[in-house]
Amino acid sequence: MGPFAGIAPPAEAPDTTLSQIVTTPPSPPNVPEPVGLLAGEAPAGGGSMAEVLRIALPAIVSQLSVTLMWIADTFFVGRLGTAEQGAVGFAGAVAWTLCSFVVGTLTAVQIFVAQHVGAGSGAKAGRVTWQGIAIAGVAAVPVLLIGLAGESFLGAFHIHPTLLPHAVTYFRIRLLGAGATFVALACENYLRGIGDTRTPMLVALLANMTNVVFDYFLIFGHAGFPRLGVAGAAWATVGSCGLQAVVLFWIFLRRGRKEGHLPERVVRPSASEMLRLVRLGTPVGLQWVLDMGSWTAFTTIIAGLGEVQAAANQVAVSILHLSFMPGYGISVAATTLVGQYLGAGNPRAAIRSAHHAMWLAVIFMGAMGVAFLFARGILVRAFNPDPAVIQVGERLLLIAAIFQVFDALNLALSGVLRGAGDTRFPMLATIVMAWFVFLPAAWFLSIPMGFGVVGGWVAIILWTLGLALVLGWRFQQRKWLHMLLVQRAAGPAPAALAE
Repeated sequence: MGPFAGIAPPAEAPDTTLSQIVTTPPSPPNVPEPVGLLAGEAPAGGGSMAEVLRIALPAIVSQLSVTLMWIADTFFVGRLGTAEQGAVGFAGAVAWTLCSFVVGTLTAVQIFVAQHVGAGSGAKAGRVTWQGIAIAGVAAVPVLLIGLAGESFLGAFHIHPTLLPHAVTYFRIRLLGAGATFVALACENYLRGIGDTRTPMLVALLANMTNVVFDYFLIFGHAGFPRLGVAGAAWATVGSCGLQAVVLFWIFLRRGRKEGHLPERVVRPSASEMLRLVRLGTPVGLQWVLDMGSWTAFTTIIAGLGEVQAAANQVAVSILHLSFMPGYGISVAATTLVGQYLGAGNPRAAIRSAHHAMWLAVIFMGAMGVAFLFARGILVRAFNPDPAVIQVGERLLLIAAIFQVFDALNLALSGVLRGAGDTRFPMLATIVMAWFVFLPAAWFLSIPMGFGVVGGWVAIILWTLGLALVLGWRFQQRKWLHMLLVQRAAGPAPAALAE
């Protein structure tokens, strides 16, 4: 059964039918049976579309604002020239690839927090977040060192000579803000885990507005500021990310004390607790870095084809993020709700949340695909007035419209599996599809076959469709329902679910 079989709206089924779908090993003596589906006590509204929307909408706005930060850089730098725009796209992709391992690993904070809150052990949620912040500080050091070696590091990619100087400038400065980005994500994942996606949304909007203002002043030298060009775009993003980190850390401290999640004023780093977070988050981190690594390798191939194709690729990717990042926001909601309901012993509501998250992602990203289809010329023209770039960019958005539904399923299914703690299978599936399907097909179609960047984007259809089928199969196996990571406050978990 493919992924489409898993997105039908969940009907209320008799407990006898559901018990065939969800089974659990017998509990040891004197251990209370789990509540929820297994006891026939699932609340009627648990996992409803309204609940998924309540969590997802702020996350969607938050991810859109993050996307707009990158789009703002692309938009303003495009006014400097095609080479500058292509360079920023390439350097930004490499920088994000380097950071993505840590970004993915810190997702473990959200998973643990959600399950602790659902299990009624909220005091552990704050402690987990402190360990995530410690990981963020440690991880920032090697990333910063790579940034300082920007010229030799990027030179190894052999990109077009006109792009390299601008790419090095942007890359070095962007990685100076990696530590702030990591700390902000650890605190944001705490808020997401407790079900608060509205606060990260508001902070992201503030950071985004700050970035736009800084871009305007620093890139072009308005209002007495120096004209820094590409460097100005990088400094604008670093400054706004720093502001975001400070605000989110302050909110974490205040909210954690108010909710009783921070009984200790400051939690010292614990090697064992950090290692537990890293063990759970590493598959997500590897999935992100190798997924992004495949995209960076693809971007490198395109960067060697010349300024026009590199710029068109960057413009299309920026526009594509208007669909992808909100889809990721829905994935965030799925992770939170599945984690909380499984922690509370309510797999029926977890399943219902999963179905509604998939429907929501398909509807939203499918609508964005229609927009890409009918407004592709207007969208590309807004980023770059070069007729050659517009012509290529329109073709790329036409291809993007085709794979939106497949990508929607991938995002939602990944969020569902992460919420349960099933992080290894999505990692393996993503790596195989990215490196053994997408990249070989992209290289073959773009260079030997001579289709250029258009051929590379056709390969994305194969990538997203194949991954949707594999993740859909994993979802249908229901193994993710038995991967509880924490103990419930009411008593020990069943033996197979204990920590």
